[in-house]
Amino acid sequence: MENWKRKFFAIYSGQFFSLLSSAAVQFSIIWWLTDTTGSPLVLTLAGLAGFLPQALVGPFAGTLTDRYSRKMMMILADMTVALGSLLLFTSMYFSEPSIALVLLVLVGRSLATAFHMPALQASIPLLAPEEHLTKVAGWGHTVSSVSNIAGPAVGMSLLAVSSLEWVLLLDVLGAVIASSVLLFIHIPSVPRTEETGASNFIVEMKEGYHAIVKHPVLLKLTIVMTIVAILYIPLGTYLPLMTRNHFEKGVVEAGLVEIVFAIGLIAGGSIIGVLGDRFDKVKIMAAGMMLMGVALFFSGFLTPSLIYVFVVLCGLVGLSGPLFSAPFYAYIQTEIEPHLLGRVFSFVTSLSLLATPIGYALAGVIIELTSVTALFSITGILIILNAIVAMKTK
Repeated sequence: MENWKRKFFAIYSGQFFSLLSSAAVQFSIIWWLTDTTGSPLVLTLAGLAGFLPQALVGPFAGTLTDRYSRKMMMILADMTVALGSLLLFTSMYFSEPSIALVLLVLVGRSLATAFHMPALQASIPLLAPEEHLTKVAGWGHTVSSVSNIAGPAVGMSLLAVSSLEWVLLLDVLGAVIASSVLLFIHIPSVPRTEETGASNFIVEMKEGYHAIVKHPVLLKLTIVMTIVAILYIPLGTYLPLMTRNHFEKGVVEAGLVEIVFAIGLIAGGSIIGVLGDRFDKVKIMAAGMMLMGVALFFSGFLTPSLIYVFVVLCGLVGLSGPLFSAPFYAYIQTEIEPHLLGRVFSFVTSLSLLATPIGYALAGVIIELTSVTALFSITGILIILNAIVAMKTK
């Protein structure tokens, strides 16, 4: 095996344990909050704690990643996650932890992710030959996808035979394994830049915005995608609440929902990979949104006895995600000049990140005023309307 392949096999083996344990713990924490409080407000706060720090810090984390050791940044991020889990384990072992402490740990995990992901992605071109970057990206996607499927299953199994504090130790073990592997991998350094992250970020946002405005169709699609992000992204946090409060089921069914949703994501990505070039990109986007909207709309009208119909609908929701996100990114790549792509993607990503806290706030209000089932149906209707707008975009 070539040297660079050995390095990636080692790195991704370690990252698999880290991602798997993190996915298991993330699922377990959300289920614990759902089962302990049953409060939509607490789940909304958990969603914000798990995402808002990443949204605020993420755009600047890439600049810091370019200045300092990427290997050490990944190790520090893993250790931050491990320390947070260890702190929560200690608290739960000796007493009942406060919700505030759980939310604080979620904030720490979000901040660690904000630095870990760009550090890992920025390290790849330093280790792999340029002609193999697509292959390496495929390996990374496979590791991530398998972790997202297996993580909830592991969390569900451990919660069935033990309690949350012991699941937390799995996160510590995963972080230690990933960090230990990285210690023995040489990742080349890059020249440091003296430009500030804030100035880079602001300039990129302006240039990305102006590039999109010059393309009316892309501008309309970007607005539609931002609205869909507001509606769609928060739903994952409320899947356990739907399972527990409406369908009156437990951790096994909640885990099954997460697993089938993740399988749907992989299936959707595979469909796009095989058939994506055969159809009009905008029409595929509209079809994906329509499928998601219809599945969510009917989810809100299911009776408590139809839990397994809900599981299937969640699989369709997962499948529909890549059907509209992948063609959107491909459309950008075909319409925008290559030297502006980075700025445009930075702008679009930032819109999605900033839209998510708004989505959590709106979803929390809807649940408090109505019900979790109403949230799914209302979200479905609004996404269907966006699908119609996308379909008529020319």
